[in-house]
Amino acid sequence: MIDLTLLQSTPAILVAITIFILTVAAFVLGYRIRANIIKKDPDHSKLDLGQISGTLLALLGLLLAFTFSMSNSRYDTRRQLVIEEANVIGTVILRTDIYPDSIRKLLRAGLKEYIEDRIEFYKAGMDMEKVVAYYVKADEVSEKIWSIAASYAKTDDVTTRTSLLIPALNEMIDITTTRRAAGESTIPDSIMYFLFALCLGSAFLLGYGHQKKIDWIVVIGFATMLSATVFNIIDLDRPRSGLINMDKPTEKMIELLDMFK
Repeated sequence: MIDLTLLQSTPAILVAITIFILTVAAFVLGYRIRANIIKKDPDHSKLDLGQISGTLLALLGLLLAFTFSMSNSRYDTRRQLVIEEANVIGTVILRTDIYPDSIRKLLRAGLKEYIEDRIEFYKAGMDMEKVVAYYVKADEVSEKIWSIAASYAKTDDVTTRTSLLIPALNEMIDITTTRRAAGESTIPDSIMYFLFALCLGSAFLLGYGHQKKIDWIVVIGFATMLSATVFNIIDLDRPRSGLINMDKPTEKMIELLDMFK
């Protein structure tokens, strides 16, 4: 169900640190190659790379903005789906009150177990074995709840109860698939690798075009801001780990347990 690639399974902070080190190294490499060429051919110092560097930096800025927008929109979608799922489950719980106590108790017991499994599905974090296990378990519980509601609907003379609960229950089951798809929808690795290559290429070209003594404050600052931006892009794109996560929206799911007290 969930197949993490090497990039997705690598911690965002480790990727950012790697980008920082490689950016500085690429700048220094470009600077030294240009210096060695000038020693052999002094006329090479007249070569102006300002226009090329400016174009590449503009392309880098465009791609950074594009990937940040992609990750941010995915984060907003996932957050909205968690809240929507909590609202749908809350609706199902409330509508069980119109059923006789014998059926109501069965439905509410199943719904409580279902909510607990859905909460654990998120809390499992990057432990994919637990993620899959809790997803399957919640799916099995939802099938039991559906079976109870469907069986009662066949013998219930009051069609109003069925017409209210069944659609809400169906929506509750369907949204898990939507939420899973949204969680697995990340920025394509090809775009991220291209972004990394562009970061290093830009740093190399800036170093290659730099003829004066290296200003380490500027170089370190450039590498820091670049790696920090990459870190935030990756962190936004991973709802199960990092500083930007789904903890706050998931509290809405946890609050549903209060409805069973």
